[in-house]
Parts: sequence; structure tokens; C-alpha cells
Amino acid sequence: MSKRKPHNDHAGYVAMRRNAISGGYLTIYESAAQGIDTGGDRYAIVCSAHGTLTSDTSIRGARIAMKNPEWCEQCLALKN
Repeated sequence: MSKRKPHNDHAGYVAMRRNAISGGYLTIYESAAQGIDTGGDRYAIVCSAHGTLTSDTSIRGARIAMKNPEWCEQCLALKN
């Protein structure tokens, strides 16, 4: 674990970035390795500040969701 990427030692870790809205982290995990039920999607994108998640079938889609956390209702409320 590092200060810059505190979740990089978690099972299924793929990528992480700071959430500009909440100041927390947005993390992509391989859902099966992390034990997250995503209804068959390969990747889970988690907002650590609010404990919400979304999922995607491709890494490209997961990275897009990570860059635009409007799927997290609490982040969306903070933004507006």
C-alpha cells in the first residue's frame, strides 16, 4: 500500500484516481476477484467516499465512469 494509491493492495485492484468532487477515491476492481456482485459485468467502479458503485463490461467503460462519477448520487448532489 502507498499513500498515493492506498487501495492498490486490494484484491482485483485495476486503477484509482482522486474524486475531484468529494476528495475521496474512485477505484476500479475486477469484480469477481473483489467479491462484488455486478450482475455479470467484469469491472466494478467504487466511490470510496460514499460506498456506492457502478459496473461495466470493459476497462474502457470503467475508466470513463471513473472519470465522471455522476453515477454516485451523493457526488452528484455535491456537484450541484
